[in-house]
Amino acid sequence: MKQQVMYHYTNPARWDGIVNGQEGYLIEHPITKKMVNSETVRGWILPHRRLISQGIESSLVPSEATLPAISGLSESVPQSWFQYRDCINVWDYLLGCCKRGANKLALLKINLIDADNALVFDYVHIRRMARDLVQTKDLEKYRKILAQGNRDYWNSRIALDRYVSSFVLPEIVVFSAIPIERIEFLGEKDRELLVK
Repeated sequence: MKQQVMYHYTNPARWDGIVNGQEGYLIEHPITKKMVNSETVRGWILPHRRLISQGIESSLVPSEATLPAISGLSESVPQSWFQYRDCINVWDYLLGCCKRGANKLALLKINLIDADNALVFDYVHIRRMARDLVQTKDLEKYRKILAQGNRDYWNSRIALDRYVSSFVLPEIVVFSAIPIERIEFLGEKDRELLVK
């Protein structure tokens, strides 16, 4: 496999947690697989947000689709994300989710290896689902759109080493922890400068 990377935005506090550990959680240690206090795990970026939430959202996908994951992008500012518009500015929305109340964003470059089994998903399915959900008042139809949108997102996946730049909003996903030795801190970025 040729050298593969993904770019990951987070906030400075979360970057500090990757480097120094975070307090107050019980987590699975990435090597021993035993449950430990989170502050004892330093130097790892851990899967933390479920790729697809459990519930009606995941009713049409296998359970592996609901595992915690790490998401990233193929470029630090991918033009497809920057230029895509539907009911919202999706690039601005993405950065807002990453900063979580902080004034700045931390940009990380993650070197991927074969064992990461990196996948690429087309996030456009989530955006289309969101658009359709806004227009729906009927609860049963809402549930159906939610389940089908997440199914289409899950079914769009392809291995990163087989991906050929055909997605509208490509999102790289790994389900395994990444050691800090494969993470390069590219600096703090001002969100307002990234969305202009």
